[in-house]
Order: sequence, then C-alpha cells, then structure tokens
Amino acid sequence: MIFSLNQRKLIGLLITDGPQSRKALASKLHLTNAAVTVMTQSLIEEGFVVELGEIESGKVGRKETLIDLGIDKYVAIGMDVRSDYVNLSFTDIQGNLLEYKKIHHLEDAVEYVQRAIAKYPPFEEISVLCRGYKGLDFFDQTIEQVERLMSAARLPYRIVHNVSALAILHKFYHPMDSNFLLVKYGPGVGSAIMTNGQLLRNDRNRGSEFGHMLVDGSSPRTLEEEISYATVAQGIEESEVVDYLLSSKATLDFVMSKMAYCLVNAHVLLALEKIVIAGSLFVSDEAFASLKDKINKHQKSIQADDLVRISDYQQKEKKIGSIVTLYYHFLNL
Repeated sequence: MIFSLNQRKLIGLLITDGPQSRKALASKLHLTNAAVTVMTQSLIEEGFVVELGEIESGKVGRKETLIDLGIDKYVAIGMDVRSDYVNLSFTDIQGNLLEYKKIHHLEDAVEYVQRAIAKYPPFEEISVLCRGYKGLDFFDQTIEQVERLMSAARLPYRIVHNVSALAILHKFYHPMDSNFLLVKYGPGVGSAIMTNGQLLRNDRNRGSEFGHMLVDGSSPRTLEEEISYATVAQGIEESEVVDYLLSSKATLDFVMSKMAYCLVNAHVLLALEKIVIAGSLFVSDEAFASLKDKINKHQKSIQADDLVRISDYQQKEKKIGSIVTLYYHFLNL
C-alpha cells in the first residue's frame, strides 16, 4: 500500500504516542475530524489501523473510538554489518522484535532475508548499517559488497552509518528530543548530531566527528587516538575491554576525563538540549557516574537532565536496523 504524507504522519503519531481517538489525531495533524475519518478508513480496510473500542469523550452522551496500529500488516527489516558477522532484525510496525538472527557472512544474511520475507507482510526497504568512514578499507569494501549483493537479490535498501543509526534509535524512543549530540564509545569514538529533528550533514554527506577533536593543545592526538580500545586496552580482546575498564579505576578515570573535557566543549559550542551517551561500557552505572562526575568538575552548566545514556544498549542494539527502517518510512517527514 502506498501511503499519503498525512497517512504517514498519522501512523507516526500512533507509533510514538500510542492509541488515540480520531479527534486527538485531527488536532495534532491540524486537519478536520472528517478528513481524518476519511483518511483512516482505507487504513482500516487494509488492516494497518484497527479500532480498539469506545472511550468517554468528556461530553454528555458522546463517546470517541480509540484507534491503533494493526501490527500484523507491516514488517521492518534491518541488517547491522560488523567485521565478522551480521545482525538481522525484523520488527513489527510498533518496533516489537519479531525475529533476530546473527549470521557470520553477508552473503548468507542476504539469502536469509530473501527466504524470510516470504513469511512476512510487505516491506518498503531494508536499512543496512555500516561501520567506518569513506576511505577506510573495511567501510569501502563493505559498501561495495552490500551494493552488489542487494542489487543482485533485487532487494530495496538504504545504507546508514551505524552511529547515525544510534541517533535515530534514540529519536525513535524519545520523539520529543530534537536537538542532541550522540556519542558512542568503543572500540573508537563515533558521534552524530540531531538538530531540529534531522541528522546534521554537510555538503560532503559527512556527519559530526567528535572523536577527531584535539584533547590537548600540546599534542596532535585526537580523542579517539587517546581513548580507543587499542590505546587504553592494548593486547586485550575487544569482547573483554569493558570488563577490563571497569576493573581498572585509573584507566576508567583517564578515559572518562578525556571524554568529559571534549563533551563540555561540544556542549558549549553546539548549545544542544541533550548529550546522549551510547556503548556497552555505559550500561554500567559506575562508568556513567564517573563520566558525570568528571563533567561536573569542568562545567556546572550541564544539568543532570542534559546528559542521558542508552542504558538498555544491548537489547536495543539487536533491533537497531529495523528501527531505522521504521523511522525513515514513517517518522522522517
């Protein structure tokens, strides 16, 4: 089904705000009640929207009917491409995880999607998340492989940088947050800026480069060079770095001090509403508390509510690709 712009807006409101009446939707969409009634009728006939039942309207003798999304009529698909495996996620239109699969080769992941879509409702495209930057061998080779395999399989797709995807993930779950800096730590330092509800890009289609900030005027080393896993946990397996940092207070303090210094400068320069911290390390209360403590020593103007984290990072990361698909199709208007 091809949705009109207003239908996409309506579906987006049901995704972010949950079930509501046609009257409430009309108010939010700045449309008449009659226009929303007509618009929802075709969505109900196709099964994308369902009626839940009547509620009191607040006026004597009048009731309103709540409507919600029909979760069985749309599937969002995402592929998160790592160096040694691919995360596949399938979610319904509300972002509930239907299926998660970890596959070791991109070719096998593409074949799995081809077989899987036969049992799922129609979809628009697949979000493919890639890591790195243009000019990096792994990134360039991944993009080339994705384009070749997806085109050969005749699957519609959109390539998204993984840190930009994290910003979209936060926006999906916190729709009122429209101006923020997201910083993801480990094994390097990545970032994305959301301003006025849109990802910030320059004319070369590059995002923010928080990790490339200089930390010390007397040294040419960037933040990423100072606190990357390869620097602070040399010789330790990537899967064990978080445990190592949490067990080594001196190293954790060093990492948090460097990051706090750059976050304070970014906050002053950008004047955004929030700083969102992501990464497996920050699932730990200890690590997040350490970062907040270091920030407070530099800058008192960053309030407690200004700094937030994706605390359930591992759970949300499983479905990040399909959440990005939902966002671009229904919320990025």
